[in-house]
Amino acid sequence: MFPGWTADQLFGPCPDDVLSGCPSRTAPGGDLADVVAVFPTRADFTSTMPPHALFDAAKDVRAAGLSLNLICQQYPDQRLHRLVENGAELRCLFLDPDGDAIQAREREEGYTDHHLVMLTKLNIEVLSRVRDRLPDDAKDRLSLAVYDETIRFGIVLIDGETCVAQPYLPQARGVDSPTFVLRRCPESPGLYSTFERIYTELWDRSRPV
Repeated sequence: MFPGWTADQLFGPCPDDVLSGCPSRTAPGGDLADVVAVFPTRADFTSTMPPHALFDAAKDVRAAGLSLNLICQQYPDQRLHRLVENGAELRCLFLDPDGDAIQAREREEGYTDHHLVMLTKLNIEVLSRVRDRLPDDAKDRLSLAVYDETIRFGIVLIDGETCVAQPYLPQARGVDSPTFVLRRCPESPGLYSTFERIYTELWDRSRPV
């Protein structure tokens, strides 16, 4: 999949250019279609690229997935509040906790106690509470919505430049799935635009919360 790159490079520490410009390293014979880092699990990703490094200076964050734990559980409420109050726009798209798709995902992951349903409802409440505490002129910058479709990817888009994408694998928790970091390069087409389109189409079909 990645000619010219070793496993150590792909699974090693995140390169300095991931959050500050286009990838400086390309494989012989072509580029990596915006991919600047690959992690075997979400845990490996967050240990190398913690949420505060992704979001503290962001002006536009769009996220779609299941429960969006990266934002709701791993990034403090106070920072979320400050981020939006200072002008950032945050749009979060959850798998509908009252829908059919999340129940199918629970069966696939082997849950019998509605764990994903309850977690998603909790995370929606977390962001709803943050929104309720925002000044009136900032509330519209925090948008929440739900969709009821087969979940394929978790996607986080930051400032129209950085994308964190994670596939949902059969019979595996999201935290155990590989995670890809993409950096949009205007000079050549890549995968960033693909995941941005997936997000936009999901958002267009979603229901506001």
